[in-house]
This record gives sequence, structure tokens and C-alpha cells, in this order.
Amino acid sequence: MGTQVELGRTGLIVSTLCFGTGYLSGSVTPGARLLERAYDLGVTFWDTSDDYGTHPHVAKALKEVGRDRVIVATKTYASTAAAARRAVAKALRELRVETLDIFLLHAVDSAGELEAKLPALEALSRAKAEGRVRAVGVSSHSREVLTRLPSLADVDVALVVVNRTGTWMKDGSPVEMTEAVKQLYRSGRGIYGMKALGSGAVTGKTEVAAALRYAYRYPYTHATCVGITSLPQLETDVEIWRRAGTSRKRSRRKPL
Repeated sequence: MGTQVELGRTGLIVSTLCFGTGYLSGSVTPGARLLERAYDLGVTFWDTSDDYGTHPHVAKALKEVGRDRVIVATKTYASTAAAARRAVAKALRELRVETLDIFLLHAVDSAGELEAKLPALEALSRAKAEGRVRAVGVSSHSREVLTRLPSLADVDVALVVVNRTGTWMKDGSPVEMTEAVKQLYRSGRGIYGMKALGSGAVTGKTEVAAALRYAYRYPYTHATCVGITSLPQLETDVEIWRRAGTSRKRSRRKPL
């Protein structure tokens, strides 16, 4: 089994490799089977979104492996409190669960957008208080947004861009983004990375392996989300993940 850690202050225990479902397509059954195989390989953290169309894939896999054995993050583009409440109800229904583990505002990429979506964030926080959500937060490609998150008490989790090239980083270099991520990590938030391969920009076996190793060994995330679409890709990613974990201790239970 792979490495598992506590996701910041959330109390949720996740695998340090997260299965990103954003690129799954086709019928539900093959996608669900791939998720089940990921679980068998130690990947107990799955990422989805209400716009991916993969809630049914995740729901079917959860039914097979057991709801309490996997942590699921989902996301919404909702910008109002009413829309956020509807998104929570929709996710509960589509994932066929009683409680959502992690619910994020999706791709909040400017300070103005963050300000405008604060009512939606507050609605997610109310859903948490009501027991329908365990942790809430923000997904962002923006350094400026990440620098503002530590001041928001409602934010438990952030999904952030982590790669060596700066691909998908809206307003900062890898060094600048790392500084923002580091401050979030030290604040006790749960942090997981995305875009390690730049949404397909990195190709070639050697290049992909190097990019994944960088992300898996990044010191200010608890986990790395990688989009997976096939069994060979899953097995390759897991092999690199396990090697990265054994070559470097990755204790994430307390901020540095």
C-alpha cells in the first residue's frame, strides 16, 4: 500500500497520490473499475467535480470498495450561496453518499473572483456545520488567490498548481507559487497539488517520470492529484509514486 497522511487539519486520512477523474470518459463501468483497481493499489483519495461528469463513476466504485475506505473531493463553479447549496445537494445525490468529504470552489483564479464567491464559500461552510460536508476550500491556479486564503477561516483545503515549468500558473513563477503554497501549508490547511503534467503538456516516458517525481516529493503538499485514464497509466503512476515515497520520507502530519 502507498503512503497515507492526514490532510492538514481536516482529520481526513488520504493517500499521497490522488486519482484525478477529470479525463475519464465513456461508460461508467470501465471508469469505476479503474478506480477500484486504484484502491487495490493503495490510492484512497479520489478527485472529481460536478462539471466532469464523473460522479457516477465514483459512486459506482464507492459502492464496490466501501464508502468509508476512500476520501472523495468534489468541486463546483457556483458563485452564489443558493448555487452552492444546490451543488451540495446534487453531489450528495449523484455520489450516493450521506456526507461529502471535501467540497471546493473550482478554479477561483483572481482576487476579485474570490471576493465575489465568498457567499458560496460561506454556504459550503454552513453545509459543513450541518454535517453534509467534512471540509471545504478552494481550487486555484493563482498565486494571488493562494496568498489570501490563510485569512479565510472557512478554508480547510486548497488544490494548487505544482510543477517545475510554471504551466497553468496564472500570475507567478514556480518559485513565487511555492512561497504562497508554503504559507498555506504552514497554516495547517490541507494542500494537494494538480497540473504536475500540465494537463498533458508533458509527454515522453522520461519527462513524465521526472515531472511526477517532482510533484510527489514537493515539500508543501499532502498529496498530488494526477489525471488517470487507463490501467497502464495507473500502474506507471503508482510505481513512480511508490519509488518517490520510499526514496524520501514524506511525513505530513504536522506543518513544517
